[in-house]
Amino acid sequence: MNKPYKRRNYFIKKDFQGKLILGYFLFVMGGCLLFIIMLGIISADTLTISYTDHDLQLGQTPMMLIKNVIAANWVLIVIGGTFLVLAAMLITHRIAGPLYRFEMALDNMVAGRLNDFIHLRENDNGKELAEKINTFNKKLSATIDTIDTNAALLASLLIQARTSGNPGSEDPELGEVYRRMEETTAHIRQACSAFTLGDE
Repeated sequence: MNKPYKRRNYFIKKDFQGKLILGYFLFVMGGCLLFIIMLGIISADTLTISYTDHDLQLGQTPMMLIKNVIAANWVLIVIGGTFLVLAAMLITHRIAGPLYRFEMALDNMVAGRLNDFIHLRENDNGKELAEKINTFNKKLSATIDTIDTNAALLASLLIQARTSGNPGSEDPELGEVYRRMEETTAHIRQACSAFTLGDE
């Protein structure tokens, strides 16, 4: 039986990934521009001779070099820029994917769903943080389950204590204490039931 095809989503957090891709692109292009400017400053007082299509051209070095480099390598510049954007997209995908997954897990935790287990891909960043969140959810689930179990046990003990007294000799103050303890255990169990617990 063939598995259904699942389209890979390269843009998980579009705003975040877009800013990172633009930042990588501008950083590399800015570095190249800086080196071109430095080369222009160093060679500002020199002349360059260029021989193109049987024409001999003479000009100031920085402008001649930039003009000839762009004219000869514009295809490589476009391909290199495209490759840079694609590489930045793949790199940011390893950051944006886990970030999106962490946000979903934290939203679930705020909503009381502690059964959300974070699975990250093999090359994703943030595996240590995912493991810590998973461990926290597991421990909190176990703690809430223990509280709920003890509250249920306390409620049953209170019922036994109330019904085991001598008929007709029930103290009104003691009855009020039993009632308030039963209400308190009911509130504790209600608070525990608001959480969806993870597997132990």
